[in-house]
Amino acid sequence: MKTAEIVNEAMKLVGSENNGEKIQDWDAYILKREADRLLNERKERWNKICPPLYKETDIKKIKDRKRLEKVMSWNPKDGRNLWIKGETGKQKTRMAFLLIEKLLFEGYSVEAINAVELGIKLSQPVWDGKEKELERLSRYSVLLIDDLGKEPDTQTISQYLYLLVEKRYSHKRLTIITSNQLQHKEAQRPTYRRLFENAICAEVV
Repeated sequence: MKTAEIVNEAMKLVGSENNGEKIQDWDAYILKREADRLLNERKERWNKICPPLYKETDIKKIKDRKRLEKVMSWNPKDGRNLWIKGETGKQKTRMAFLLIEKLLFEGYSVEAINAVELGIKLSQPVWDGKEKELERLSRYSVLLIDDLGKEPDTQTISQYLYLLVEKRYSHKRLTIITSNQLQHKEAQRPTYRRLFENAICAEVV
């Protein structure tokens, strides 16, 4: 609901009571109602994008506290991507979702997708579906691509993944990446180089 609609609803209540008490400060009432609406929207968004496994992560149980601090201090306003890399089991994805949650409740538009799922979507034969997915993923302020490097290694997927990266780069939208340690050959792929050349690296050991 837009602010103007909230104001109209509130004005209809003038002279009435709210939970048995007369509303004394309508400005404060309207602002609180709008804040509650935004909070509920963000909670719904968080429930939609975060897998259950990571939703209830206890920050105290993150083993690499030094790297966690580096991850959580990442600021999109600095204009650089964030690349979290390390071997399997180092809690990279948990750290990434903790950061995504923080950014979401700060007001950023965010999305998260696993690289394998992304690869499957970009390999569909119908161009219209791929185009819509590229446009959708391009518009978020911050996009998390989890497990980069595990997507199918085909020319089609590589081309569309590079197109996605370029679309986001040209609109100054930032990407958070998690990956295992990449082999030299993998690291030389154009998409990875493009992401890495504008990234802060947090290596989880």
